[in-house]
Amino acid sequence: MLKRGEIALFIGRHELQWEIGMGLLTAVYVVLAFMEDELIPGFNGQTIAVLAVASIFLLEFSVRIWDAPSRLHYLRAHWLDLVTCIPLIGALRVLRFARLLRFVRIAAVVRTFLVGREVGADGRGARAGWLLGPTLLIFWAASAYGFWLVEHGVNPAVKNFGDALYLSFLTATTLGYGEVRPVTPEGRIIAGLVIFAAIGLVGFASSQLTLLWLGQDEDVSALKIRLFSVQKELAVQRNMLEQVLNHVRHGDDDRSVARHAVETSVVSAGDGEGG
Repeated sequence: MLKRGEIALFIGRHELQWEIGMGLLTAVYVVLAFMEDELIPGFNGQTIAVLAVASIFLLEFSVRIWDAPSRLHYLRAHWLDLVTCIPLIGALRVLRFARLLRFVRIAAVVRTFLVGREVGADGRGARAGWLLGPTLLIFWAASAYGFWLVEHGVNPAVKNFGDALYLSFLTATTLGYGEVRPVTPEGRIIAGLVIFAAIGLVGFASSQLTLLWLGQDEDVSALKIRLFSVQKELAVQRNMLEQVLNHVRHGDDDRSVARHAVETSVVSAGDGEGG
């Protein structure tokens, strides 16, 4: 019989695989939920699939809270997971997007797995870089869902959730709408909020990419300097060997050859340090 704590140990040993698997289920859950919203209300295949995936999430939550040392503490820390497991109606459906917060946890687990705990404490910049992808994904999906709620059925350019994603992308990047634009007052309010938030997010993403590229350029420059130094040292050694061979060819004794080699190497080393 399982004891409390054993499940947590098992999940801890397979944390990466566990989180990636639950992340895939999260993506399926959100996509199926959108497909369900676009259909005529009723009991259909999409509804059954959404309920099945939600049941898996509910089972995971139940098992974890049973296994937790302090169930009340676990409930306080993970109550949002419970809310997103429950089928919602009306405007409360937007809460299903909170399930996408799991990608933040996945990013942290993958980062720990790839770079290790020692490199993982570099600073806020490195941590922010790893959280950037999930944050952009959640922001894009949430803003698209907001557009879909207020523009679907009213705006002829928003016929499905894909159109809402496209509208959200155009709004966030401030590329201009063309024929795709919000027509409702609520949609225009959402567009203003998206632009305001996207300026910071897109600017931060650009700065992170710039830092990444500059870091690579610095590594290449350092490598070039090192190669130039090695070439210079090899040229000095070659010159020294040629001088020694010349002395040998002219019949100098071994002592003078050795003394000359030492003097040449000392002078060459001094020149290398000075350079």
